[in-house]
Amino acid sequence: LVVFFIIPPMLLEENGPSKGKYICGFAVEKMSKRLYNVVNPDDVVAKYGADTLRLYEMFLGPLTDAKPWNTNGISGTSNFLRKFWRLFFEDQTGKQKWTDAEPNADELKVLHRTIKRVEEDIDRYSFNTVVSTFMIAVNDLSDLKCHKKAILQDMLILLSPYAPHITEELWTALGNGAGTISSASFPKFNPQYLVESAFEYPIQINGKVRANISFPVDMSKEDIEQGVLTNETVQKWLEGKAPKKVVVVPKRIVNVVL
Repeated sequence: LVVFFIIPPMLLEENGPSKGKYICGFAVEKMSKRLYNVVNPDDVVAKYGADTLRLYEMFLGPLTDAKPWNTNGISGTSNFLRKFWRLFFEDQTGKQKWTDAEPNADELKVLHRTIKRVEEDIDRYSFNTVVSTFMIAVNDLSDLKCHKKAILQDMLILLSPYAPHITEELWTALGNGAGTISSASFPKFNPQYLVESAFEYPIQINGKVRANISFPVDMSKEDIEQGVLTNETVQKWLEGKAPKKVVVVPKRIVNVVL
């Protein structure tokens, strides 16, 4: 991994207080002992943890690109791992939060969408977008208040190559004491969990969206039109008037013209 610093105009003082050492101005330089701009990873690990450093290095950008090293953004990956931990434990008390309940359709959708994207990005060696996918998934699971072991356990396996220490600890906490997480099988993507059973239509009345109504994806245009016209919100905007026409575009939009 080649890391660059964004630094000030270089100034070399032979007899000044720098005693011949490299002083930084505004420039872009490669990290080098000769330039006195090396960051010891041990210092970063001591402050943020090894998993945070690993994630942050991958999150900086594509492996093939040079990028500036700036620890101002490392707090983002640190916060992500803390949020991931909170899916398993209470932040203050350390109380267990996970359950053995069966996951619902929304939770399975988040998991299998994540599996699919991670597999695709690994094939492309696009590890920075893998980290982004994890962040989106954890945000979605947090919004769903998902603490189901069936979901979290597969999430641990997906994340383990990128953050091996926290995932190994949580893997053991879930009761998987027989072996390490590195020997667990990679979760299998099931496309059926990504099949949409319903679509939320934006309902336009004279060109302005006034409501959003969900209908089954296989519902006919005639039934969608009937459902729109009997909706309370749409009735309020119609003010008792009969529409001139109703245009239904499947899986796109419904436009009511007065």
